Amino acid sequence: INSECTVNIIDDFISPENQSDYLNRGYDYVIDAIDNVKTKASLIAYCKRNKINVITIGGAGGQTDPTQIQIADLSKTIQDPLLAKVRSVLRKDYNFSQNPKRKFSIDAVFSTQPLIFPQMTEDCSISATMNCANGFGAATMITATFGFFAVSRVID
Repeated sequence: INSECTVNIIDDFISPENQSDYLNRGYDYVIDAIDNVKTKASLIAYCKRNKINVITIGGAGGQTDPTQIQIADLSKTIQDPLLAKVRSVLRKDYNFSQNPKRKFSIDAVFSTQPLIFPQMTEDCSISATMNCANGFGAATMITATFGFFAVSRVID
């Protein structure tokens, strides 16, 4: 363990309105685990614009196999609806390259596992969705492993 490593935890919701207050503190790296598409895209764009290293974490819902987790450029992720939407917003609202062959130079943690949706039964009147209320939310072994992958990249 590096005794010079300092972890700064922000116990608040970051938004486009307050992100400069939080991110202009000389951090070496930002780990993004935001689930909101617009906020996630705004944070990534802000970090890219201000030359702040950032690694983003994709959606964990519907994933069960931690061996399929990997890190790749955000422009190259697959099987991740959250990151696909973020890419779209970055291209549309923040002038990221429209060229699918061009990298974003943003690391992303994601799973290549196809999403697993809840099995519906005749007794169930709720639709199969990816949320914690009535569907298959995020499994701890996936969210924890996503975090471990991100921290490992930062430590490198």
